[in-house]
Amino acid sequence: MPTYNTAAFLCDLILSLLVVVLIYKLIAPSLRGLLDRIVRLPEGTTFYMRVLGLVLACLALSRTIVGIHEKPEAHAIEYVWAVAAHLSDVFQDTLMVLLAYVLVVTVLVVVLRFKNGQ
Repeated sequence: MPTYNTAAFLCDLILSLLVVVLIYKLIAPSLRGLLDRIVRLPEGTTFYMRVLGLVLACLALSRTIVGIHEKPEAHAIEYVWAVAAHLSDVFQDTLMVLLAYVLVVTVLVVVLRFKNGQ
């Protein structure tokens, strides 16, 4: 059924974007405070926050843009499992991106902390 395919794609897209927006909203306030204190440049903080947001958004879109392609005779539950599989990929990729981002910010904090004399 083509309507199942469209509905599954829209659910996958919406849920993936909700996941990354929720993660961004959870870490943004403390990350902004950390960057404000260490970087001491408002433009630098804005840059790092926007980069994180863009990377997370692109991650969610890149995982869902391929769509969900099930056989026309597939049952609705098969589409549910396909959406779940895509969400699993989004979670996995988000974890990898966050680990890399934390590594970069940690190096930035260590380098700038010694430079600022703290």
